[in-house]
Amino acid sequence: MNEPDIGHMKAEAYREFEAGNFKRAAEVLIAVESRIGSYDALSNDIAVAHFKKGDFEAAIGKFQEASELQALASKLIIDNLIEVMKDSREVSMQPERLPEEEVARQLSRTFCPLCGSADKGFQALPEFYRKHAAEHGFKHFGRGEMTAHETYTCIGCGASDRERLYAYWVSSVLCRQELSRKAKVMHFAPEPGFSRWMESIGFTDYQTADFAMGGVDHQVDLMSLPFSTNSVDFFVCSHVLEHVIDDRKAIAELFRILRPGCISLLMVPIISGLDEIDEDPEESRESERWRRFGQGDHLRLYNRESFVSRVRGAGFEVSLLDVSYFGAATYQSLGLKKESVLYVVKKPEMSNV
Repeated sequence: MNEPDIGHMKAEAYREFEAGNFKRAAEVLIAVESRIGSYDALSNDIAVAHFKKGDFEAAIGKFQEASELQALASKLIIDNLIEVMKDSREVSMQPERLPEEEVARQLSRTFCPLCGSADKGFQALPEFYRKHAAEHGFKHFGRGEMTAHETYTCIGCGASDRERLYAYWVSSVLCRQELSRKAKVMHFAPEPGFSRWMESIGFTDYQTADFAMGGVDHQVDLMSLPFSTNSVDFFVCSHVLEHVIDDRKAIAELFRILRPGCISLLMVPIISGLDEIDEDPEESRESERWRRFGQGDHLRLYNRESFVSRVRGAGFEVSLLDVSYFGAATYQSLGLKKESVLYVVKKPEMSNV
């Protein structure tokens, strides 16, 4: 018996999809992929099928693959990161519409990886920040690389835009086996929502640390960490360094504790267009900190070039992952500013520290 041709196999997959047989749809599409290879739309369709049958981890991996293929091909994948099909009974089918177009038309517009909500949308940044910036004359308000003012928090769980990007990226590196759930993870100044999510996805050695925050596993000074050299496999240090008196010492300590060859997340508020870091650890007037640094407990304001220089000066390799890496559809789905950048650091394999 002759094997079915690719066109018939695709048609079968979409019939199974419409019938709600997502497992069978995924199997057929994977069989297509094994015969003709991967391309962005096919990987995206397989990802949607995995998601609909409840295999979230496989779906994340396929969406990441689709995004990477999109970048290589310089064209858009179907309209979202993690996309959920609506009830087919709500869709009026047009005979001339291709199956791919029908799938695209049904996809969700927003997605939060932390709570899994699709199409709930996002809320704007609280007016408090705009008000205080205006009152104190902070001239850089709105020029941060991240902090999407109109889509700041998830309506479903309250996760910020940067937390949504962190969760998406962590999911993708887990699926690509660039990070193991057996890794020793240290989360500094843990954001409540992202911290709960990190605990929920199955890390076997997840710990938290902060200088003053209650309820963490370790009370620490980032400039003098009590952890052994090369003892941590992955850390998250997000929006902490701007609070530290000597950020170079803190970065050096983070480098010391990380195991060679391992990656981590190191993020600070960065202002687009700022010529150099503005800092004054001795400034104690809260109003002046608001004026210069945009928040009453910040000691400095970073620009990209100088921040990257300080991090590399400690020995880290630095990767800047932006919209060209994740894809425009991913940014739209997660509610991110197009200027958003994820800073991933790595301790070289041959490091002597």
